[in-house]
Amino acid sequence: MRYDFRWVLLMALSAGYIAPQGHADELGDQIRLHAQPYIESKTVDGLSIGVICGKESATVHLGNGHGDSDAPSSQTLYEIGSISKVFTGLLLADAVIKQKLRLGQPAQDLLPSGVTLPVWEQTPITLLHIITHRSGLPRLPSNMPSLTSSNPYGDYTAALAHEFISSHKLDAAPGTKSEYSNFAMSLLGHMLADHASTTYEALLEQRITKPLGMNDTAVTLNADQQTRLATPHIGVGVPTNPWTFADLPGAGGIRSTVGDMLKFAQANLTPPNDETGQAIELAWRKHVDSPPMGLAWNFAGDGSSRWHNGQTGGFHSMLIINREAQVAVVVLANTATMEVDQLATDLVGLLAGQPKKPRVFEKIVQVKPEVMKRYEGKYQLAPSFVFTVTVNDNRLMVGLTGQPTLEVFPRSDTEWFYKVVDATLTFKVNKKGECEAVELFQNGVRQTANRISK
Repeated sequence: MRYDFRWVLLMALSAGYIAPQGHADELGDQIRLHAQPYIESKTVDGLSIGVICGKESATVHLGNGHGDSDAPSSQTLYEIGSISKVFTGLLLADAVIKQKLRLGQPAQDLLPSGVTLPVWEQTPITLLHIITHRSGLPRLPSNMPSLTSSNPYGDYTAALAHEFISSHKLDAAPGTKSEYSNFAMSLLGHMLADHASTTYEALLEQRITKPLGMNDTAVTLNADQQTRLATPHIGVGVPTNPWTFADLPGAGGIRSTVGDMLKFAQANLTPPNDETGQAIELAWRKHVDSPPMGLAWNFAGDGSSRWHNGQTGGFHSMLIINREAQVAVVVLANTATMEVDQLATDLVGLLAGQPKKPRVFEKIVQVKPEVMKRYEGKYQLAPSFVFTVTVNDNRLMVGLTGQPTLEVFPRSDTEWFYKVVDATLTFKVNKKGECEAVELFQNGVRQTANRISK
C-alpha cells in the first residue's frame, strides 16, 4: 500500500503560484516532456497523468498499459493503493457531518460484541486516532496468513482482524505518537461500513463515487473494467498479479482511472455545495499537528498542499492538491516504484511556474550478450538465500530465494543496479573471464555470494 516516502517539501510554493498560460494541449506537451524519461529509462512500464491548473486540465498516457504494446488510455484502471485511505477518511467525515459519529468517539463503539480494542490504562483508541495514524496499532498485524506472498491481503479478513485486536497490547497511550498503520485503516473502513449496515464498497459508491460521477472507481471490477485494468509490474517488463482484498479494502483496495481521480481532485479543489462537499471540507481541515494531518490527508511543506501516495505489488500512485493555486496532479503507474513521487512533485512545481528541467536518469551502458551469459548461474549468499542469474531476451534477470526475479541494469560490464530498490550487484570475474562470485551492495553493506553452479 503506501510505503514510507521522504517528501520533497514544496517550500517554494508558499510564496505564491504562477500557473502557466496556454491551452490544454500545450500543458500536455510539458507534462509529456517531463514524463517521457521515466519510460525511456525503463523506470516504469506505463503512466497515466492528469493535471488541473486553474480552469484548464490535461491528461497524458505513456508506455504500456496492457502487455508489451497496448498503450494506456483514459479508460485504463490502476490500483491506487494507499490513496484509498483518503476515501476512507472522507467516509468518516461524511458520517460525522450526518451526526452519526464523532471524531473523538471511541472506536470500540463500532465493534461487534465480544471484540475488544486494546486500551492504554483508561485511554481508548478514538476514530480520530486511527484516521491520523495515532492509534498505537501496528503497521501490519502479526496474524496475516499470506504476508510474504504476492497477494498479502487477499485472505486477511475482518474475523482475523478482530482476533488480533482482542489480544493485542498497546505500548503507549493512543494519540501520543505517530505510527503509520495499514492495519488500523483497513479496520476503520470495515467498522464504518458495518456501522452503516453495508459493505465498504457499497458505502464508497453511495457516499463518494456516485455523487461525484466516478463511475470507474471501485474495489471489485465488473467484466468490462477487468479488461481495462493495467497489467501490474514489480519491475519494468516483469508482470505480476493484481492485489485482491477479502473484506478489508479501506487502506488500499480501490482501483480507479486518471479521469475519475481528476474528478476527485476537482471536488477537493472546489467542494460541491452539499453534504459531500461538507465532508470534503471536514476531511481537508488540519486535525492534528506534528506531523500535520487532515482526515488521512498529509500536509506538504508549504502548509497548503495535501497529498497521499500509494503502492501495491505492481502499481504506484501519487495525488497532490493545492487549493490556493487551484492546482492538482495525479500520477498513476503500473510499476511498483516510488520514483513516481518525484514526477508528481516536479509537475506541481512546473504548474507553479518554477523552472523545471526533465529528470535525467542514470545512463545504461550496452553489454554484449556473451558477456551477460558468463554470469548465468546460482550464487549462495547464505544457506537459505541464493541468487539465480539468467539472461532473457538480452536482459539480465536476477532472483533471490523467496523473492521475485527482477531485471538489473549495467553501469559497466561487471557492475549492475536495480531500479526498484537501491542496490547494486558487482560480478567478480577471474583472469580467465569466468565469474566466481557476485557482490551485493545495499544499505551501506557489502555481501559476497559465491557461485555454486552454472
